[in-house]
Parts: sequence; structure tokens; C-alpha cells
Amino acid sequence: MKENKKTSIVLIGGGPACVTAAIQLSRSGMKPILLSENIGGTIKNANLIENLLGFPEGVSGEDYVTLIQKQLEKNDVQVILEKVEKVTLLKNEYEIITSKSRILAEQVIIGTGSKPKKLNVKGEEEAWDKNLLFYEIFNLKLREIANKKITIIGSGDVAYDYALNLCKSTNLITIIQRQQKTKSLPVLQERIREQENITFLKDREPMKVQMEDDKIILTILNEGREEQITSNYILVAIGREPNISFLDSKLVQQYENPNDDSGLYFIGDVKACNFRQVSISIGDGMKAAMEIIKKV
Repeated sequence: MKENKKTSIVLIGGGPACVTAAIQLSRSGMKPILLSENIGGTIKNANLIENLLGFPEGVSGEDYVTLIQKQLEKNDVQVILEKVEKVTLLKNEYEIITSKSRILAEQVIIGTGSKPKKLNVKGEEEAWDKNLLFYEIFNLKLREIANKKITIIGSGDVAYDYALNLCKSTNLITIIQRQQKTKSLPVLQERIREQENITFLKDREPMKVQMEDDKIILTILNEGREEQITSNYILVAIGREPNISFLDSKLVQQYENPNDDSGLYFIGDVKACNFRQVSISIGDGMKAAMEIIKKV
């Protein structure tokens, strides 16, 4: 049986957007509830955050998460670490169903970020189930990765950042790009070129994955010819999409056509999936909090 709760405002998401909003609301005398499976969101993946003011030498994603956790505690924000399964609009309030609770709230801030896109190739689901294929680096790093061969699929900042994060403890990293052009920042490309244990394969289209003992074999298409790459793990970083699967159909419509008069707010990567920057998420969180404070 689920525990019933009622509050004026709930924040769904544990990344910088919702953490910022929750702290500001708490400082203003409100008592928000922050719901998330964990604190930090995808920022845990970052090898080094270098464009965040106040950190001239940059800060790792893991260290940054530790800092925001401390700030939540200092501001007495109520955090419930549960997975949100569904959000529904009732007559005058929102119903949030989690793995353990049923919460009613007058206003809801959603900052659930994005979820990774999949390759949609044969064998992908099975490889994921067997912990040989990953979409988030912090899940891969829970495995034994020292002196392993890792294949990263992607051509953007995330793929390059993952490679730099892993290259110190991994023998060989292969980055596979589905096109010739690289999408990552020049500074990341320069750092990648300095690493002897990172190689590139461009204009390669992933076709299927298969398992052999504790290895994973990726079949790629190169100018009409099939090639195979054997590694210990595959890390997929080919893009992301908004994480809103828990919203009912009416709230999906509100997401697609925002209504300023509603009590529903979308902030951070879930709203601006193409501009995944910590500073944007922080600004979104602060703006939403200030709008709610002004209403109250």
C-alpha cells in the first residue's frame, strides 16, 4: 500500500535545475518535496565541467554532485529518493505516483532531464541486459573497466567527454562515428588527439551486436562492407530525448503547448534538450522558483 502525502509543491528530478529551484523555494519559506531516484541526474557523467562560473579549473561531475547534495542538506530540502511512475492532473491538483508513495500537489516542477537514444539494432537489448552495452558512463564505471577495450558510438561532446573520462584506466578506446564530420567542441577534439589509446572510425554504421563469452562484437557497415569490432563494453552516446514518459496524455499536451496559467513547470534539459548545459538548467530552476514565489 502506498503512503499518501499532500503538499503545495513537488519537484520531480534530481539534477541542477530542480535542485536550484528546491533550494530557492526553501529559502523563501516554502517546504517543497524533491522526488528523484538519485541526486545529480546526468551531470554525474561529466568528466570535467569547465564553463560553470566559480570553478576556474573546472569540476568533475561526481564532485559537483557531492556539492549540490550538501547544499540541499544545508537548506533542509525534503528529498524522497523514489522513482516517479506517473503524474496525472486531477480537478485542482496533481497526483504523483512513485514506487512507494501517492502525493498530491498544487504545483509541480518537472526537471527530469533527458534519456538516451538507442541504436535500434539487433542484439542491443540483450547486450544491455547482460551489462555489456551502456548508455550512461556512470553505470559503466560501476563495472571493472581497468585495462579493457571499450567502443564508444557517437560524434558529439558527450562521446568525446566519455572517451577522455575512460582513457586513463582503459587500454584501448575506439570511437565510432556514423558520419565523417565531428560534432564536438574543438577543445575536446584537441585533447582526444593527444591520447595514444583512442582511435577513430568514421562513416561507419552500426548494424548489430552479439555476445561471445564475456566480449561484445559490433558489426558495422563500411562503404557497403561489413566489419566487426570486438570489445569488452560498448557505450552509446548518439543523442538524447526528453524524459517525459511518466506524464499522462493531457500533461504531454501541456508539455507540447505550455500554458502560463497552469501549475506545471518544465525546466532544464527536459525543456531544452538541444542545449544541455548546467548553467541553463540552473537559470531555468531559479526562474521557475521565482515565478512561484511571486504567485504565492
